[in-house]
Amino acid sequence: MRTGRQVGRPFEEHTAYVTSVAFSPCGRYVASGSYDRRVIIREVLGEDQYPAVGDDVEPQEVNSQMSTQQIFECLCRAGCIDLSLQMDTKQEKSMIVSGGGFGDIWKGEMHTGVKVAIKAWRTYALGPCEYKTLKRAARELYLWSRMDHPHIHRLQGVILFRDQYLGMVSEWMDNGNLHEYLMKHPEADRYQLCMHVASGLEYMHSRGTVHGDLKALNVIVSSDGTARLSDFDFSIMSNASRLAFTATSNMRSGSVRWVAPEILTEATPQRTTQSDVYALGMKCPGLADDAVTISTQEIFTGDVPYSDRQIDATVLMAIITGTLPTRPAQHIKDDERGNRVWQLLLNCWSRDLSERPSAGQVLEVLKDIAGET
Repeated sequence: MRTGRQVGRPFEEHTAYVTSVAFSPCGRYVASGSYDRRVIIREVLGEDQYPAVGDDVEPQEVNSQMSTQQIFECLCRAGCIDLSLQMDTKQEKSMIVSGGGFGDIWKGEMHTGVKVAIKAWRTYALGPCEYKTLKRAARELYLWSRMDHPHIHRLQGVILFRDQYLGMVSEWMDNGNLHEYLMKHPEADRYQLCMHVASGLEYMHSRGTVHGDLKALNVIVSSDGTARLSDFDFSIMSNASRLAFTATSNMRSGSVRWVAPEILTEATPQRTTQSDVYALGMKCPGLADDAVTISTQEIFTGDVPYSDRQIDATVLMAIITGTLPTRPAQHIKDDERGNRVWQLLLNCWSRDLSERPSAGQVLEVLKDIAGET
């Protein structure tokens, strides 16, 4: 329409004159109405037809933050699916279930009645960013939406939520996050849950993607008890802005407890597969058969790393100085199995990145300890 070129095949499905045509905001979909009383929605740009999100565009410094509309359009151009035609973007009947400084989680639904989770980003909180960097972040979000793995909570698409927020849409999970799930189900097989997380992380890393904010609050549990990695958008979007990697501004409350020491000490830190593995180690302390109470640390103990330190500043100092979490003797016993578990965690926490195992190696050791190999 904008160039005069035909963007798709003629509207052959209608049996009468077409009376109206409308494009989605991202230009990927076109809807047509006809005297035959039918509305047909087509995808006019396939995946291969989308503009490449490369580095051929000169960086454009954005002195004031980009509008939500501009960010939304950038995500759609990168290939993220615009769900505006599949759900009411106003979501007047939706309800907020949690909130934070960067956005809120809403429980909404599609036109079909399927329940979804909507992460409503407060884009003004991101701060200024380079357009080129934002394009790269958009591509990463698109890659997340293309992931197909039982332990990855996939991004279904994006919307302009209530005309003012960037909405990330994914499947709704009644069990909530892993921390909430363990509170409700202390009898859960925690070895299995740890393996779910390691498996999802191995898949991500095999596709050249880093999570960047791995902890129990960012793992969703399905109705059948399957753990799925989620919440990739925070690390992706914050890395696109000037919030990137300052110990005070880029980490949500308490996230410092899972952060690898190199993130805190290097002049130009980068999230890596090794920093993910460090966080994975912080996620699985306390492996034990009798760990049925929520007491000491995440997943098998249900509590955060460095739980004996209440103030994040003291945790920060411990990480920088190389002080590791105390071994929870109640959950990691002084026996062959317990010692194997503890050694695995120590390897994950090594300050020498080359000595940290891969997520796949962590998964294999966990399987062996749990007796699944």
